Amino acid sequence: MKLDGKSIQAAIMQLVDDYRFDPYQVLEIVKLWIKSWFKKDFPQYKKSNILVNIENDGGVSIYRELDVVETVEDDEIQINLKDAKKIRHDAEIGEKLYINVTPETLELSRIAAQSAAQTIKQNLKNLERERFYEKFQNKEWELLKARVIRVHADTVILDIEWTAVVLQPEWQIPNRVYEPGEEVFVLLKQISKWQWWIILEITQSSAEYIEAILKKIVPELEEWVVNVDKIVRIPGKRTKIVVSSNEEKVDPVWVMVGSKWDRINTVLSLLDWEKIDFIEKIDDPVQFIKNCLRPAQIDSVEIIDKRAIVIMHENQKALAIWKWASNVKLATQLTGYQIEIK
Repeated sequence: MKLDGKSIQAAIMQLVDDYRFDPYQVLEIVKLWIKSWFKKDFPQYKKSNILVNIENDGGVSIYRELDVVETVEDDEIQINLKDAKKIRHDAEIGEKLYINVTPETLELSRIAAQSAAQTIKQNLKNLERERFYEKFQNKEWELLKARVIRVHADTVILDIEWTAVVLQPEWQIPNRVYEPGEEVFVLLKQISKWQWWIILEITQSSAEYIEAILKKIVPELEEWVVNVDKIVRIPGKRTKIVVSSNEEKVDPVWVMVGSKWDRINTVLSLLDWEKIDFIEKIDDPVQFIKNCLRPAQIDSVEIIDKRAIVIMHENQKALAIWKWASNVKLATQLTGYQIEIK
């Protein structure tokens, strides 16, 4: 494979277009690529410090860097003052001397081309990770838009801003079927960096994920007209949300549901139709317990310390308990009382 100005320029522009990187970043990667090739095909310079210069027209010059010293200990990276002055008469000890070692013909061997390709691939990945971190480091607890790339066993691989991200099983919505190509939202819980590695924790199964969705869909939350006071959730099964209003004439449940059920339907579609109950916050503990156990009809509630004895007709018990005991479990979490159904 021969290298010339046009092919190098074309390679740089192709990388800029494909990865949307800064051209100067790509230029540095191409320099590393050429350096990798050069050391493969010219092993006599394997341990030398090599610098690559690329002109605007794509022309390439390759230089060997040597430290000018009084006594040479390593001739791969050093040169004595006497020999240095033969190359540049004003050379001094402590300076760096650059010797042009550009081959007459810039042609890559097959092995060198493979090595160079590996170098450029790795550096592109590193740049992608760095760019990803810079973009999202201040977006913890925000929703991110993602596309499903593939599903492998119980792990879902997502594409977020051209970066592959793993949605671990414990952070997925249980029993949800993820289809390659579909777009989903995930909540960014945490992002950190260790060397070149980006450590990312994203979720769809937390209560915070639902709150983030509501903030996206219900503008009154950002306007402080209504509040989300508490969310309890059994992912994939049921969620209960306590809401309140900062304005006397505003019904917070109605705001969340939407005038034509449009808001709740949007939320449900994003949650794979997980059941959601909105409950208005009230100070009366008896009525609050009744509301939390809806749609069951409650006859009476007796509170003894932190226990709530709930009396209802036999045909209402299944509604109060619900599948997987989800209704009564979540009501217990919301109210703080141990609910006993009689």
